[in-house]
Amino acid sequence: MDIRSKVMSALRWSAAARFLGQAVSWGITIMVIRLLSPGDYGLMAMAMVLVSFLVLLNTVGLDAVLVQDKELDEQMTRQIFGVVIVVNTLFFALLFFGAGTVAAFYGDPALELIVQVLSLQFLLLIFETLPQSRLEREIEFAQRSIVDFATLVIGSVVTLVMALAGFGVWALIWGMLATNATRVIGLNLIARNLVRPSFSLRGMRRHFAFGGFVTTDRGLWFLFSESDKFIGGKLLGNHLLGYYAVASQLASLPIHKISGLLNSVAFPAFSHAHAHTDAATVQGYLLKATRVLGIAAFPVFFGMSCTAQPLIASLLGEKWLPAAPLLQLLGVVMPFRLLSNIFPPLLWGVGSPATSASNFLVAALLMPVAFYIGADWGVLGLAYAWLCAYPVVFLVTAIRTCRKVGLGIASYLLQMLRPVVAGLTMYATVYFLQGFVYGTVGDWVYLLQLVCIGAVAYAVAMLLIDRRGVVETLQLIRS
Repeated sequence: MDIRSKVMSALRWSAAARFLGQAVSWGITIMVIRLLSPGDYGLMAMAMVLVSFLVLLNTVGLDAVLVQDKELDEQMTRQIFGVVIVVNTLFFALLFFGAGTVAAFYGDPALELIVQVLSLQFLLLIFETLPQSRLEREIEFAQRSIVDFATLVIGSVVTLVMALAGFGVWALIWGMLATNATRVIGLNLIARNLVRPSFSLRGMRRHFAFGGFVTTDRGLWFLFSESDKFIGGKLLGNHLLGYYAVASQLASLPIHKISGLLNSVAFPAFSHAHAHTDAATVQGYLLKATRVLGIAAFPVFFGMSCTAQPLIASLLGEKWLPAAPLLQLLGVVMPFRLLSNIFPPLLWGVGSPATSASNFLVAALLMPVAFYIGADWGVLGLAYAWLCAYPVVFLVTAIRTCRKVGLGIASYLLQMLRPVVAGLTMYATVYFLQGFVYGTVGDWVYLLQLVCIGAVAYAVAMLLIDRRGVVETLQLIRS
């Protein structure tokens, strides 16, 4: 099977499993948000800042080596496994015994036990790296799709059951642990790749150099993308942060799910294309991915933005209405965040993790400053920080990435121009017609009418200005 066929097969399997899983997961997530309070979500957001940061670093980038290096032998695999064991054990100890410091920083004693329990996941993650890297390296996703589906469903059900039982923030915590446990067990059942660990570092300098760039890349990404919650938690408290965390979660749901798919499929695809074909093929992959993602992303995120108030009122209830203006602002910038997620796997795949890391350095320097300034205006200021500062970050990183693969920035930006125009047309149509539809904010009928108006407006606009792009996207899905 050629690389294109393997990539398309991987995309179909992964997309199908994620669609089915998300249909269940998103429905349960909405139910859980309705059951819990802003304070519960604020506490979870505070606790997850450090935990999520360490999860990104828990392989010190050596998982990317397992995927990218085609000549890796068993001895080196054993050594990488040994490093993963040591790092994850250290992270578990750091969180477990340092939880009191985290609680003191935020001024909330309840965080100490929460962080200690969350630290247990690092003992599970030890056994995730090898089987997951093997599946990504071989672009084999059929069985993994079943694991992805089971992971989403089991984690979501555990969270819902505990939320119904009145466990509050602990429903989110144990749901996360159940999700990680299910994924690790499933991956080892379908792609068991455990070896006897070796704790020797001999011959690993080159791999640590590559992994170091990947780790730096991930760490810088976290600094720019999650520092809003770190700053908001410290300056605004858990209740206000809870509104922001939920708005951010809703706005980011498509990003998180599609990004996992992109990283797992695009990295090995770009790596294979770089090794076996010419630069024009890599450029073509980037342009096509941008076109297809743009056509799908702009209507989804712009649609969430222009229907934010009825969406929040209908899905979550009136107690969450303060999150509506936050969702409205975040929805505008999210398509660009989604499109930028193709840059890291592209740069890793062509052997330029340093460029990806320096891209995130730009964001890590600019965005926290914007969040700190924005926090003076409360949680709304955090959302405005995204809207004002991130477009600058996106443009700079797009220019640097395109230059690395020999592509002009104008050619890249042109791929998203038509979806942007169609998305703005949809936004304006919904905005001007919302006063003429039946019902009131909070009614499902009112929301569904706006969704239908937006979908028709976007479809008509795209068929008028980019019929070829629509056809190409449909053919890609069917192929």
